[in-house]
Amino acid sequence: MSIADDIKQQWNTGGMTKRLLIVNIGVFAVVWAVELVGWLLGYKGASVLLLDQLMGTNIPAKFITRPWTPVTYMFTHQAPMHLFWNMVMFWFSAQLFQVILGDKRLLGNYLLGGLTGYLFYVLGSFMPAHLDLGSNGPILGASAAVMSVLIGIASYRPDMEVNLFLIGPVRLKYVGIAVLALDLIAIRGGSNTGGHLAHLGGALYGFLAARQLAKGTDWSGAFAGWLERITKWPGRRQRMRVEKKSPHKARGASDTDFNASKKHKQERIDAILDKISRSGYDSLSKAERDFLFRNGNEH
Repeated sequence: MSIADDIKQQWNTGGMTKRLLIVNIGVFAVVWAVELVGWLLGYKGASVLLLDQLMGTNIPAKFITRPWTPVTYMFTHQAPMHLFWNMVMFWFSAQLFQVILGDKRLLGNYLLGGLTGYLFYVLGSFMPAHLDLGSNGPILGASAAVMSVLIGIASYRPDMEVNLFLIGPVRLKYVGIAVLALDLIAIRGGSNTGGHLAHLGGALYGFLAARQLAKGTDWSGAFAGWLERITKWPGRRQRMRVEKKSPHKARGASDTDFNASKKHKQERIDAILDKISRSGYDSLSKAERDFLFRNGNEH
């Protein structure tokens, strides 16, 4: 199997976590390919022109000519280690998010968290001057979107335990608090204030979205559903829709049997989530992970 075929297979079968990883890594690869070609041709800094079209800006004159940048900035990295650490944190948090809340909510949280982070970055320019939160520099990186995913799942399942390297079992809420504390400490240092503001914006969206979801209001899922609808533009060939019916209903089972089966399924989900809370996500068997993954993608 070629590399292209392998990537295509991962895209089709790996869920939203791997799709977002592929996009981030793909954009990074394109940026560095442009840089490499420019270097070979004797034109150093060729990627700067491309990055200028992808990075977010709070300068109105630039924004008008690059209205797509509030989205593209959250998939764009220039430094290898910036990409590496963002993707490590994303992989850690997105796997949990995906199996519990599903692909659509993961996509919605990533995008809306990134957009909220961008808004905070822009609003920094209007803060009191003594806070020194304004930034005329561009913004790039997935950090705000990743913070939204991490804080989102930590807020939704705060007592779930995860095993951290060299530390051991830790409840998700403490992971989220620690990451937030680092941003709050760093923001006073005067460097990368726009980036830290964006992180806090993404975290705020993740927290609020989780609280609303617990109350029955699904911001991220609704946004992802809206995106899905508007991308089906007129004239686009639609795939035949096959309605999946419950096997119980397909055999003409009674409502009582169907409801009993649904209740049993929910009990199994709750049992798996309790196991995660007690022993961490890594304690799940492959069958339990697959079951939770399938259920998450049904919602």
